[in-house]
Amino acid sequence: MTDYEKRCLDELDAKADYLLARQDEQDVQMKHMIARLVFLETRLHRLMQELDIDPELIESLQTIKNDARAINMAQIPFQQLN
Repeated sequence: MTDYEKRCLDELDAKADYLLARQDEQDVQMKHMIARLVFLETRLHRLMQELDIDPELIESLQTIKNDARAINMAQIPFQQLN
């Protein structure tokens, strides 16, 4: 093996090590995000129970349509100003 091939191999090893380290960092960040989402969803469920709101009603198609309609109605005056 020539010196050039050894250098190329060393560079590839360094790049592979860097990519593995980045992947580990991203795995840790993803686990933190998932933990935070689980926490928020659990809190949302507890608050909905305290308010006697059925979670099934929140996630229904009609509720989604009503929310979308309300968002569009809120956006219309802002868009007319532009």
